[in-house]
Order: sequence, then structure tokens, then C-alpha cells
Amino acid sequence: MIKPIIRLLLISAVLAPGSALAGAEQAHVQFCWAMGKFDHTIYFAEVENREDRQASFDTLLEISGIDHHAVKCSASDSATHRLARTELLKNWRASEFEIVNTTFLSDLDY
Repeated sequence: MIKPIIRLLLISAVLAPGSALAGAEQAHVQFCWAMGKFDHTIYFAEVENREDRQASFDTLLEISGIDHHAVKCSASDSATHRLARTELLKNWRASEFEIVNTTFLSDLDY
């Protein structure tokens, strides 16, 4: 169980908000995720070319009654996002965690 979590933390560092947006004209993607505290599930959402959705994602988890660790979000250009997302999903699938895409639900305005 330690190994997948370490991998997630390392990938989180790669997706740090500091790597954010390369340019105002270029498409950017925000990717947010949180690990469930008790259900071995990773919840994630992504949105392109929109304002910060971290609060909406966190609120979705809260009103859904999902106990979760802190929400992590990153913003990057589309190409960087695709590469990082592929790596994250690969690692998540190799772990004991379930993966739940909440993109549609977390894009609601709460």
C-alpha cells in the first residue's frame, strides 16, 4: 500500500501548480483529485479553459458525504496534461484503488 501512495505523491509533485500555464493563448487544463479516507477510491475531475474548479470539486465530495484527504489540483497546457494524466491513471490502475471520474458532476457550480 505504501508504494502506490509514494508514486501518487511523486506524480503530484510533477503536476504541481507551479508548472501551470505556459501562455494565455494556449489551452490549459485543470486536473483535481482526492483520495478517499476510508474507501480506497481516487476521485478526479478535469476541466479545460475554465476558471478554478477546485472549490466546486471539493464541495461535490463534501455534499456527497465522501470522507477524503485534501484535494490536489494542477493546471497545465493540454499536451503536458495528457502525458501526466496517462501516467497517473496507469499508476492508479496498478494500485488497489478504485478510480471515479467525477468530471461531469464537479463542473456544476456549487
